[in-house]
Amino acid sequence: MLRILVTILLTLPFSGALCQVDDSLFAVKKESAWEIKYTVKARENARMLAKRFFIQEGILEFANDEGTMKKLSEGAIVYIPVTKENFLTVKPPPLKMRYIHPLYYRVRSKDDISAISNYSGVTKAEMRTWNELKGNTLVPGQVLFVGWVKMMVKDSSDPVTLTAFPAPKKVVVIDTSGKVPVPGGLDSVFNVQTNGGLNVLTEKGTAVFFEKPGKNAMYYAFHNEAARGSIIKVFNPGSGKTTYVKVLGPLPDTKLYANAVIGICDGAKEALGITDSKAWCELSYAAD
Repeated sequence: MLRILVTILLTLPFSGALCQVDDSLFAVKKESAWEIKYTVKARENARMLAKRFFIQEGILEFANDEGTMKKLSEGAIVYIPVTKENFLTVKPPPLKMRYIHPLYYRVRSKDDISAISNYSGVTKAEMRTWNELKGNTLVPGQVLFVGWVKMMVKDSSDPVTLTAFPAPKKVVVIDTSGKVPVPGGLDSVFNVQTNGGLNVLTEKGTAVFFEKPGKNAMYYAFHNEAARGSIIKVFNPGSGKTTYVKVLGPLPDTKLYANAVIGICDGAKEALGITDSKAWCELSYAAD
């Protein structure tokens, strides 16, 4: 009887929250950051979802299985990365609350407040204040508020035209689909982009490797200077091996990429003769 009474008392502080957030945004843990588990609605596409959640399309593609992203269908599950571009830990003033939504997390059996606070980038004291917690004890199934995320509401009148979204920022994109012959693979694209190696920037530094969901026909990378769609020639002086990677976007702002000049999918390790999680590499890519 006492055990039942204790269980009831533990669930009382957050039972109201469960009722309030049934239709809200929930986070899941992925590596060292939050992601939002999202169910694709009718006629939604990757570009629309990236704009809606204020992230780059390349970042969205990287976070999900390649096959799923190639042909999104209604009911498919995609994971929306929560990044410094779309996540806030300080509530904006009322006039800047447009598109700002609370983000919640449902506690699992091995969760502790320290880890959850780290995912949000706040202290345990802040997490307790946010959720009116008296201590650090968490109960599986408990719903916690973990921050604010930027998300635009879907345009119900005509989602295909994206009329409910702001105009996208102009970015430099090198289009390699249909216009650049690629009979020899990415090396041929690299030669076209660099005018046969005459228009090249070089860079040396640490490369780190990340897991890419799904099976890839080519190697992908993150890089802060090369434009999305660019091909980077990667040379490993330790093994004397070279490969080519296609840029998805800039390096994500996570601990994995700290002090690195490039992030490369781990499928390229064998091609470069690398077994460690990091390696010193020399890069070449188009100057503009």
